[in-house]
Amino acid sequence: MSQVPLLKVDNLSKVFVNQSGLFRRVHKTAFHPLSFTLERGQTLALMGEAGSGKSTLAKVLAGVMPPTQGSIYIDGEKIEAGDDKKRCKLLRMIFQDPNTSLNPRSRIGQILEAPLSLNTDLGPEQREALVIDTLRMVGLLPDHYHFYPQMISTGQKQRVALARALILSPKIIVADETISNLDVSVRSQIINLLLGLQSTLGLSYILVANDLGVVRHISDQVILMHEGHVVEAGPSHKVLANPQSEQGLRLLQSYNNEYRWHQND
Repeated sequence: MSQVPLLKVDNLSKVFVNQSGLFRRVHKTAFHPLSFTLERGQTLALMGEAGSGKSTLAKVLAGVMPPTQGSIYIDGEKIEAGDDKKRCKLLRMIFQDPNTSLNPRSRIGQILEAPLSLNTDLGPEQREALVIDTLRMVGLLPDHYHFYPQMISTGQKQRVALARALILSPKIIVADETISNLDVSVRSQIINLLLGLQSTLGLSYILVANDLGVVRHISDQVILMHEGHVVEAGPSHKVLANPQSEQGLRLLQSYNNEYRWHQND
């Protein structure tokens, strides 16, 4: 009997419907029906130009917005569109910009305790202890519990965002261009942290990424998207070395040029 994949996405799509005038509705497809699986401890990279649908797909997977059609299964169990309580214990999201995703009026301890208050029966002391353990896990200090986000660097804020994603011990973390706003040295620290956590906790990642070097380094599978369609999908080493579609080839050439430019920068 074959093992059930950790994540199974079946015929998932997202169409936005906008009102144009009094009676006319305009349909815009963010991404067309797609299916894929993700195994335990693996990393899937979603790549594509702006408007390809990759960030919308990440948000639908994380429950930030409902799908138009299709199903999401974690450990063989269907996750219904409105079942946030179940989903957030299994799958958590790190947003692109920690400067806007962390409430500047809340201390870091409060930010990290909020998911525990909403989703667990832990008492105040247990919550605080777990928050401090999680801060240590992402390379921050227990003292950061009392800090406000504006008192720390952007790289440290991204560690707080990662801690918030980890706090409920999920199986999957979705990261939407989490490292794109960081400088090179901080970026490599966060990548090493992600890989270390994956190794110790057995996490699976879905990364929306536009850095070819990063994708080559840390992903097992890759999906290339173009105008809402999947144009390439498979093991990263195969897709990145030998794309089979014209759009995939063009996309990777543009990434390669960007990658070389950064290498020479």
